[in-house]
Amino acid sequence: MDGKNKIKMTVLDMALIAMFSAILLIQEEALTFIPNVQLTVFLLVLYSKRLGFVKTSIIVIIHVFLDNLVMSSFSLVWTPAMFVGWLLIPLVICTVFRKVENFIVLAIAGAILSFTYCWCYILPNYLVMHIMPLKYLEGDILFECILALSSFVSILFLYIPCKMIFIKFRIGKIDNEEELIDYDAIIDEEIKNENS
Repeated sequence: MDGKNKIKMTVLDMALIAMFSAILLIQEEALTFIPNVQLTVFLLVLYSKRLGFVKTSIIVIIHVFLDNLVMSSFSLVWTPAMFVGWLLIPLVICTVFRKVENFIVLAIAGAILSFTYCWCYILPNYLVMHIMPLKYLEGDILFECILALSSFVSILFLYIPCKMIFIKFRIGKIDNEEELIDYDAIIDEEIKNENS
């Protein structure tokens, strides 16, 4: 290996991964009282766009482990399905949508990826519980739609503000210096408006 393909991980990167993993887990657990309403897809899309595939994949690994630990649901059947379902999001966002910054397109992608996450459970349900795939879809379609809708809405309304926070604090990828300048100008304008 020539050293060019090595991934550099700083202490700051490790701290950010830990913090973003905690945010991912806490929001999901805090919203468990509302079936399938969560910010997980939104956060994974945001992390994928700003941190890249490798760091977001580490966050997914930590999240799946902690989620299964908290919920006492470790299983050789369900855990891999959850891992594959959540890992599909950074994989697709960092490949197919890597140059897309349009929040509407990302919101649509998030809704579609919500369905693919749910569909990762079709095979385990068939193998373990002997539920036919169409019966599974029939019983789960309402919850899949709720997850897709909550993902779409959260990306639609939260992606740009959260992306700006990442840019302002120089977290993750900064595509160009214009992003920083534009954001500073927006903040300055807001402060002027508040003071007048």
